[in-house]
Amino acid sequence: MQLIFPNWKTQNKSQIQALELAEKEGAIPDYLIAASENNESSAYLFNIVAEQLVRLDANRVVLMTSASPVDKQGDSVSFHQSAGLISAFWFKQVDGRWYADGKQTQVDWIGAMGQVGKTKIVKLSSNKFALGIESANCYQGACFTDLSLYELGSSKVLSILPQSIRIAADTLGAHEDCDQVFKQAPKKLIQTRYPVESYSGFDCVDVKSDWHIKINGPKPGDLLISFSGFVEERTNTEEIAAEDGAKDSTFIVDSILSTIKQQQLFRYREGKYHLMSGKNPTPEF
Repeated sequence: MQLIFPNWKTQNKSQIQALELAEKEGAIPDYLIAASENNESSAYLFNIVAEQLVRLDANRVVLMTSASPVDKQGDSVSFHQSAGLISAFWFKQVDGRWYADGKQTQVDWIGAMGQVGKTKIVKLSSNKFALGIESANCYQGACFTDLSLYELGSSKVLSILPQSIRIAADTLGAHEDCDQVFKQAPKKLIQTRYPVESYSGFDCVDVKSDWHIKINGPKPGDLLISFSGFVEERTNTEEIAAEDGAKDSTFIVDSILSTIKQQQLFRYREGKYHLMSGKNPTPEF
């Protein structure tokens, strides 16, 4: 980190640093420009984290960082819909010493609240690596996680998914009765009564997944995503007026619970992974 940020301190934690963003690499968010008004340079302030360091060959490594925008006082300028920034920095080894050798400051803007999410390095093939990022977010108690995947080249990092893939979703924070719903017998019609004031429009959902790349030689292997969990489907909702002496009306809901156990397969073609089989059981919120 000190090779690219000379005043970087040695302690292992995030630090505020100035980072130049090139317009040619991607659009710079308006809120970031506004937070840096009267800035005389093309550098913007970020709270930066060293995420992953990958040795591409004997004398070349790439460092992946995440960054959350801050203002001149060091306060976050991110809001719920604000993405975090992923950047890449390359280094080469010459005569036993490492030197900075290229950067890509705007690999992508992803995530929420200025945070990109959880990162990990996976083998794309026998001689190539990829960065996987799992970005999570919640809205009114409904939460989801999306997967983004990037190929780590010797001088360029490229997205290898046409769009992010939803790999998890749940409504456990939006619907207090989901635990009870998940105890229903699958495929059996169940009728439930809810007070209007506590009723959530979300179906009960709790779907998770595991993903991995099946290595098969020098070419990128298949991406496999295995889903498991439960999804409720509401077939009918009827509002019943409050009876004499009752405070609120109620909803009568007919629902069927399905157990999820399925897989999606994506295959690498012409620089991207494309869906070959399977459906994604996670709902759109």
